[in-house]
Amino acid sequence: MTCLHLPPVPASVRAARHWAAPLLPADVRDPVVLVISELVTNAVAVDTAAGTGNDIEVELVVDPAGRHVTLTVTDASDRPLPDAPVTVPADEASGRGLLLVHALADDHGWIPRPRGGKRVWALFRSLAAPPRRGAPCPERLERADA
Repeated sequence: MTCLHLPPVPASVRAARHWAAPLLPADVRDPVVLVISELVTNAVAVDTAAGTGNDIEVELVVDPAGRHVTLTVTDASDRPLPDAPVTVPADEASGRGLLLVHALADDHGWIPRPRGGKRVWALFRSLAAPPRRGAPCPERLERADA
């Protein structure tokens, strides 16, 4: 797991993308980076409107076997994450973020934070590193160490 704390300013979107890209498996890099852009953009907008001044936290968890990546972004809003829109009118300047998250992530959702705000997460399955055959199960490794 690796975390990045960013101020709620527009430049943080670019900083989050550049931080995450080299940490990601190649086959999911582009979709994860695009979703980071959308979620950090939303967090900046929400945190700016709320006036909290709290940092946005971006967390990446890359499965050690490389089979999945979980992205989490915090924001200051207590409002539930809305359902992704089915369509967005062509003349709308915004509103496509959750539509993109829904289209690109294998799963996504949100979790309320105990002190307010929420954590929005997205899961991406990677095909880059299939499981090795013959590797012991994690439970067996733990028992062998005991």
